[in-house]
Amino acid sequence: MKRCRLVIGSFLVFLLSATALPAEERGKVTPWVKINEKDGIRVYSRDNSLVPLKECLATGVIDSSAANIEHLLRDWNAYKKIMFMSKKTEQADMPFCKESPDNYCAYLLQGAPWPVEDRDGYGPISFYVHKPTNEILVKITVRGSTMPLTKGVTRVPYCDMEWIIKPIDATHCQLTYQGLTVPGGNIDKIPPAIINWGMKFIGYYTMQNIRKLAKEERYQHATAYITTTPWPEDMRFYAEEIPKS
Repeated sequence: MKRCRLVIGSFLVFLLSATALPAEERGKVTPWVKINEKDGIRVYSRDNSLVPLKECLATGVIDSSAANIEHLLRDWNAYKKIMFMSKKTEQADMPFCKESPDNYCAYLLQGAPWPVEDRDGYGPISFYVHKPTNEILVKITVRGSTMPLTKGVTRVPYCDMEWIIKPIDATHCQLTYQGLTVPGGNIDKIPPAIINWGMKFIGYYTMQNIRKLAKEERYQHATAYITTTPWPEDMRFYAEEIPKS
C-alpha cells in the first residue's frame, strides 16, 4: 500500500495543465489501451511522441448534472481536492495570460513524496462549450515560462490536461479526464515503467474524487452553464477520440 501511494503521488504531480495544441503539434499517438476498469471507471493509456511518459485518459459517469460539474471545475478549491497532494491552486497575474469569464490564469503547486521535488506551473484554464452536443471542454495548459522560480520547486516545462463533460440526462453526465506531461527535474530518476504502472490508479482516483465532491451541497444547485465560448473545431478531436468501451 505504501509503495502504491508513492507511485500515485509521484505521478499525480503531473496534473498541472493546458491551451489547445495545433494539429501539427499533437504528436504521433498509438491507439488507446485499457489498463484498468473499476466501479464504472475506465482508464486508458497510449504513447505520444510529445512526451517521455504515456498519455493517460479516464472516463466514467458522474451522478450529477453537467452544469453542476462545470461549476465545480470553476472552483479553485475543488482542484486541491481533486489532485493528490495539491498544495496550491490559485489565480495568478501572468503577462502571457488574459483573464476573461471563460479563461482563468492559474498558478498550481503540486506536492510530491521524497525524494521527488514539488512541481509547479503557470498557465490558463480555458472553458469551451460545443452547442450542438452541449458538451463542455475544460483545458489547462502549462508551458515553460519566465515567471519567477520558487526555491526547492521544479518548474514543469510542458503539461496538458483536459476535462470533457458530456450530458446524459438531468442528473447524470459522462466525465473524461486526459493528460500528458514532460515533468522535468529529478522525476526522471523514477523508472518510466513504475510511473506508467501508476497510471492504472491515477485516473481512477481522480474520477472518484470528482464523484465525492459532486455530492457536496455547494455543487448541487447549478441551473445552467456559465461557459459561452465556442469549442474550436480544431480541438474537437479530444471528444472524438474518447474510447467507447
